[in-house]
Amino acid sequence: MSGLPRCPIGHDSTTEDYCDVCGIPMTADEPVTPASPEPATEQRCDNCGAARDGRFCEECGHDAAKPVIRQTDAEADEWSALICADRSWFDEVRQRNGPDAKTLEFPQGCPPRQVILSGWRLTIGRRSRSRGIEPDIDLSGPPPDPGVSAQHALLLARPGGWDLLDLDSTNGTTIGDATEPVPPNTPVTLAHGDRIKLGAWTTITITRSPTPS
Repeated sequence: MSGLPRCPIGHDSTTEDYCDVCGIPMTADEPVTPASPEPATEQRCDNCGAARDGRFCEECGHDAAKPVIRQTDAEADEWSALICADRSWFDEVRQRNGPDAKTLEFPQGCPPRQVILSGWRLTIGRRSRSRGIEPDIDLSGPPPDPGVSAQHALLLARPGGWDLLDLDSTNGTTIGDATEPVPPNTPVTLAHGDRIKLGAWTTITITRSPTPS
């Protein structure tokens, strides 16, 4: 035993009027229950409000270390994406992937299409009705590009342009003449004319229209 007065909570105190540990009266009429620690606050994305575990939101890809950008069509430059079945990228994929890629056939009758980039994010992938996935830039064809993941990448608006975020896709995403895919879950700034290469034959060329005079 310490021989010191003990407060109603159980602290040994060197003072007899108020506990010098917790500050409550030493002669409290009823025992005082210590306050329970507050539960840890669930982390939520500042951009879309979804629960998040780490730095990047799994729903929208927002980087928690960066401010939220609310970009409207009127505030943004006019950017667009030209989606093509690219024979040179197809040949490169076959060369890189060896014998297993020799069974791939380049799609015939697959015309280019253009998508205007608007809003604050666009998803890239392949539609999956069973999983409820409906990407904004849908590469499910016909014919479907077999090298594209259902949730492959995101285009994220930033002031004056767009970033690319690969969602840890199976086959990765390459930009321009790079020999290695971009790091997953890491925003990469895109410039006018950048060519995003993904899947077995798909390229997406990002362009900015001239500002109207």
